[in-house]
Amino acid sequence: MDRKIKTTMKNLEKNNMSSYFVQNKKEALAKLLELVSSGSTIGHGGSKTLEEIDAFRILEKNNCRILKMYGKTKEESLKLRKEIFFCDVFLSSSNAITEDGTLINVDKTGNRIAAITFGPKKVIIISGKNKIVKDEKEAIERIRNIVAPLNAKRLGIKTPCTFTGKCMDCASPKRICCTKIVHGWQNTKGRISIIIVDEKLGY
Repeated sequence: MDRKIKTTMKNLEKNNMSSYFVQNKKEALAKLLELVSSGSTIGHGGSKTLEEIDAFRILEKNNCRILKMYGKTKEESLKLRKEIFFCDVFLSSSNAITEDGTLINVDKTGNRIAAITFGPKKVIIISGKNKIVKDEKEAIERIRNIVAPLNAKRLGIKTPCTFTGKCMDCASPKRICCTKIVHGWQNTKGRISIIIVDEKLGY
């Protein structure tokens, strides 16, 4: 384990968040199954990292129920996302994790960062080591110039950053960077767990 990861984990623990280090995707899945009880209801906010490690298929094999995010209409999708607040476990990655032990995330609708903040009984964040940054300033730079452009492109959203590859601080109606939250010291010890993988995952 390198110094950056060790420092980050120490400070996450200091901020009342549990942290775990694993070497690869296989170990990440094993740790996830260790933390999630069979039969749990699972909410999520959409995550390239979770897709890359095949988390949902493995959890479904463990008799977990994965809650849907999208319905046939906008109203149905909104209802489904609200149901996630009552799930047993909310899964996500993080746009960035600072060495001083904070999670920094930016959302379009806010359903992901809201669930990390409040609602679900347990939150599990899975993050590749590429998400670890020095501080909040570096985190925002990462989100503006790596995370947002790649996510917008993946989702087929034609915002200026999909063409330039970097944030243009746009006023596009399709903009996905609307709400920023810094998750620092946690009031409920251990509600949030972070699995840090010694590989590059997600954006």
